[in-house]
Amino acid sequence: MHYKFLVFLVIIFFTGCSSTKSPVISQIPLAPPPPLICKENNISVTSDEQIFVQEIENEIPQYGKKANDLENFPQDISVYVDKNGMNQESIFEIQKQFEGNYYRPWNYTTAPICAKEAMWPIGAFKSGYGSNLKPHDTTWFREMELQSNFSAFSTVNKPAITTRWMNLRVMPTIKPLYKNPAKPGEGYPFDLLQNSSIAFNEPIFISHYSQDGAWAYVFTNNASGWVEANSIAILRMDQIDLLKKKEKLFITQDRIPLKSIDNQFITYSRIGMVLSAIGESDEEYKALWIDNSGAVRELRVPKYAAHIGIRLITKEELHQIGSNLLRNTYGWGGMFEERDCSSMIRDYFTPFGIWLPRNSAEQARKGEVISLKDLNNTQKLTLIKEKGIPFQTILYKKGHVLLYVGTYDDTVMVMHNIWGIRTKNKEGVKGRVVIGKAVISTLELGRDVEDFDFENMLLSTITSMNIFTKPSLPIAQKKSDKKLSKL
Repeated sequence: MHYKFLVFLVIIFFTGCSSTKSPVISQIPLAPPPPLICKENNISVTSDEQIFVQEIENEIPQYGKKANDLENFPQDISVYVDKNGMNQESIFEIQKQFEGNYYRPWNYTTAPICAKEAMWPIGAFKSGYGSNLKPHDTTWFREMELQSNFSAFSTVNKPAITTRWMNLRVMPTIKPLYKNPAKPGEGYPFDLLQNSSIAFNEPIFISHYSQDGAWAYVFTNNASGWVEANSIAILRMDQIDLLKKKEKLFITQDRIPLKSIDNQFITYSRIGMVLSAIGESDEEYKALWIDNSGAVRELRVPKYAAHIGIRLITKEELHQIGSNLLRNTYGWGGMFEERDCSSMIRDYFTPFGIWLPRNSAEQARKGEVISLKDLNNTQKLTLIKEKGIPFQTILYKKGHVLLYVGTYDDTVMVMHNIWGIRTKNKEGVKGRVVIGKAVISTLELGRDVEDFDFENMLLSTITSMNIFTKPSLPIAQKKSDKKLSKL
């Protein structure tokens, strides 16, 4: 009996009385806890939770081999703009076509390709490695096929717009797919499922949704693929008409925070982004954007980061935009909000109302194309100097494009965003010297590097040049020029 009484007292002590009348102590307001006093190196943790502070050296050593090109030639775009750039005197025909190309997705009523074409990844990818560098299970590919839901292809058929910057994926997943991470050029960052990226406020067309509804298969004005469905907004025709009829606001600087009228952060600016302008003050422009609910809203853009309407190419803006782009690190398919070779060139000229395709092979067919096939390296350099127009000419090799920026000390110079330089040792083992950023170089970049693979030197592998500001030549004239170039 005495034992039961003690238990009863313990229960009352910890739980309180069951009476509706509150104890007196509960009516006394609790004092706020004292503020924490942080002392240097005052970290209290148990032994199995000990925190190890990562120590980083003041001067981080550079690993790998360097390419002398980047040391010997200026990486300041103004050097090449001042010497080789030109101020455009009249509008190019290609600039008249910008809006038609940019707004193309909003003109679709059904998907512009057939389901079989869109389904190519299902047959192309049956194996590969994931983010943990382990092979994907076969069931993962089956899941991707089911999620892709291509039986519903071109059933939604709605015009829409992006409400943030997004990756454009080959399959409805953010998970990567690599070939063989142990081989150069097959592991990071070359995610086979990264098709491209899409800017904030970009026109798109929805084909259909994934099986779970989390992803939408869309068409942009230059590519197609999967985007996250919660970051797009379906538009009405009156909204499309409103956005199209306003003057175009072209962004000319990266990473400037753009805010709403009530000063809320909306997105970062990005060169290549296009908005619909509705007004301006002394220091900023006002533009329209569409939120996730489909509502039309306003944001503010600093004047130093944009201009209204298509402009002629000037040295001043070539320098401003080019300087921004040279700060970019390499982003395969636009990953991590960075750029690869073709997206850098595409974004460079969007502010001038020059629409270029996203894919490097397609870019190389834009404008007047001049073949460099069957020419030796000396002949190639001579022809580039003779025919190329600085800042209007693309040089092409399979999988890579470079912007010709003229000469420096009579040396052909190019601006490009590149991952690395190919190497091959005496045993035939291939490797890479990683550059991983936008640079200005010669076409012999890396020739001073040990084990340089001369067979894959840029100059040896470029096959064409094209002046994208000129109209395409008739086929007969192309053939004639090709014959002359061999002389």
